[in-house]
Amino acid sequence: MAHINLLPWREERRQAQKKHYIGLLSAIALLGVLLTWLSSMAVEQLLQQQQTRNQFLQSQIAVLDAKIAQIKILKTDKRALEQKMRLVEQLQISRHATPTIFDQLAQLVPAGMTFNKMSRTGNIIEIEGHSDSNNRLATFMRQLHQSPVFLQEELASIKADVSSATANSQFRLTVMVAPEVAPMAQLNDPQHVRQTDIATRRQP
Repeated sequence: MAHINLLPWREERRQAQKKHYIGLLSAIALLGVLLTWLSSMAVEQLLQQQQTRNQFLQSQIAVLDAKIAQIKILKTDKRALEQKMRLVEQLQISRHATPTIFDQLAQLVPAGMTFNKMSRTGNIIEIEGHSDSNNRLATFMRQLHQSPVFLQEELASIKADVSSATANSQFRLTVMVAPEVAPMAQLNDPQHVRQTDIATRRQP
């Protein structure tokens, strides 16, 4: 009976399968490396695109910041201009306020009444003086109340003038200037605080 040796054939087959397996593993490894490289390239490209977008956004933000700063400056300039315009308007009104106040007082003060001192602080006028009768003082207070130039007249004090031979009375009163005559903002300005000593008498 003849014997056939199958070992070389089997060995060759095993070697061939081994080479095929090694080749397959090599192909898989190469494919993995290629996919990894492609993935890294894609990620790097995405990062570059995102960086480009970020730089663009930062440049746009810088432009907006510059515009916002310019708008703030314009708003500040606008407020300053509006304040100057209001001041000019108030000064225009103020030019006529003081003459109006003195003219109105000169018209209202009755005969027999003397102003010794008058001071103005803001929109409040304080008057000190003498009156030869309480009736004249009452008449003056009533006329102040009816005047469109003044508001909130108040008699602060009244007492007999012992230094006078006649029945004179010393008085002190306050009255407010109407906003229509001089605006409150202008009246409250410290630059418009005045104190004037006057001696105004109307002869009977």
